[in-house]
Parts: sequence; C-alpha cells; structure tokens
Amino acid sequence: MAAHARPPRRSPAQPTPRTAARASGPRRLHMPATSPIVLPLVALCSVALSACMAFGSPVLWTSAAQQLADDVADAPAPTTPEEEEEPAPNDPNAPEQVVIGDYQAISQSNDPGRRENIRLAAEAVDGTVIQPGEEFSFNEVVGNTSLERGFQEASVIRNGEVALGAGGGVCQVSTAIYIAAVKANLEIVERHPHSVPSDYAPIGLDATIVHDQFDLRIKNNTAHPITINAKALGQTVEVSIVGDPLPDGLSVDATSHVTSQYEREDDQGKMRQYYVTESFKVYYEYGQRTTRDLLSSDIYLITEDSEVVLAEGSVEPNK
Repeated sequence: MAAHARPPRRSPAQPTPRTAARASGPRRLHMPATSPIVLPLVALCSVALSACMAFGSPVLWTSAAQQLADDVADAPAPTTPEEEEEPAPNDPNAPEQVVIGDYQAISQSNDPGRRENIRLAAEAVDGTVIQPGEEFSFNEVVGNTSLERGFQEASVIRNGEVALGAGGGVCQVSTAIYIAAVKANLEIVERHPHSVPSDYAPIGLDATIVHDQFDLRIKNNTAHPITINAKALGQTVEVSIVGDPLPDGLSVDATSHVTSQYEREDDQGKMRQYYVTESFKVYYEYGQRTTRDLLSSDIYLITEDSEVVLAEGSVEPNK
C-alpha cells in the first residue's frame, strides 16, 4: 500500500497567505455582528448625553429644584396689608385725660435776658411725659443753665441779695410746675424755697433751682402717664398738667400764709426782718374743704424791695 505523501511543513518564519496579505495591505478593523438590543441602548445614551450637554445633569436638576423648594419653605410668608401687625390699642378702661393742675406765673420784670431764660426753660419742659411711678427732675430736663448753652445773665438771688447770674428767671418755670403739680395731687419728692419772696407766686409756694444743688422732683403717682405743658410769653409762664381726672367731686388747691415774723441781726450787724410761712395742699369735695396736708414751713428774708404775695385762701392763676 503506497504511503501517502505528507505535505511539507511550513517554517514558522514563513507567513501564511492570509498573514502575508495582512502584512502587505492596509489593516481593516473587524466589526463583530451587532446585537439587536445594542442599537436602542446606544440611541438612548446618545439622547441622554445630548440632554446633559444642553441642559445639565438630571441629578443636578433634582438637587436645584429641591433646594429651591427648601428655600421657599424656609422663607417667611409675605404679609398682606390686612395681616400686618397693628399697634396695640389704648387701654379701653383708661379715662379721657384732662388738665388736672395748672398755674400762670407772672413777673413784673422787664429784663430781656430773663425773658430769654424762661423761654428756653419752658421749651425744654414742654411736652414732657412722666410714666406711672417715674419722677420728673427739673435739672435733668432743663440741664445746666450756662452761658455756653444759650442762657443769659439776669437777676438772681444770692444770700438774700440780688446779683447777676446765668439762667436767672428759670425758677419762675419751676415754681409754676410746682404749684400745678400740687393742684394735680401729684407727689412732691423734692422742692426748695428761695431765700426771699418771689413776685410771681404766693410766699411759701415758690421752688428755686440751683443746678447740681437744688432740684424740683415730682413723682407720677397715678395709673397712667401724665404730660407737662409749659409756655412762656414775655415774662409770663403758663404750665398745665394733663392726666387722669381726679375722683368725682374732688379738687385740690395750694395755699400758704405767714405764721409769724421776727427780726435779728445779720453778720454785718444789720437788723433783718424774716417771715415764717406754712403752705398746704388742701382737699375739697364738691366745694367743701375736707382736709389739708402740710407741704412745707419756710423762712424768708424780707427786704425793702420784697414783694410779698399772700395766699390766705387759695392760689389763683394770676397770682
């Protein structure tokens, strides 16, 4: 049996015809067969990629939308005119306020500096509101009556003698406030008399002021705020206090009288005359006097120039 001839073995170095063709010609990529599921996925990814490029990531859309919703939820709701907070109404049980005390202090002086001083003091006091339980201080409201603050030199009383001083005349304003406060039945915390009588108030019912030394302090002992109104016209000061009406039938007045007088020598050996006075807060019910409270007992030096105004019965507005 004849033996079959075996084809000769190719040397590894010899390329096969296919290999040779690859080596000698251009390379071509071999594309596998495409699955029918791949094409729709590719299309879908393309659309998603295009959307991301054009509008941003859908995840970012969700985050931004959620953040906006959170911001809106945290922001205060806008208020309409009807929902705006209204001021608290006044106490419906508070009575209508009226003038409960007043006084008109008239001086016979014609000093222009004095006129300017009482104008400045009255303007400082005018419209002052005192809350319940609080105190009014003349020195705190008016301040230092110095030349630097616009006050002028005018006649003042020092140790019973007339002299020039800054702010002369402001005591006319404090005196008018004092008498009006007594008639308004307010509590007098501090008050000091002059050393000599004043022509604009009954003896014993004046109130002197010396900055950082003598003050006029009044306490609001009522249940609601009170207002002090002050007006200066020339050498006249008008003060009124507005507050809750006094109880029905009740009225209050300020009175004073001279209880005694005496003489004594001063440091220079000159004989001087003095008046001792008492002043009262007097209560009336339907015009009948009921009680009176002592306000003060004061001593005044009486000189040749003293104008003593007496108030034996009642303080009238023009005294």
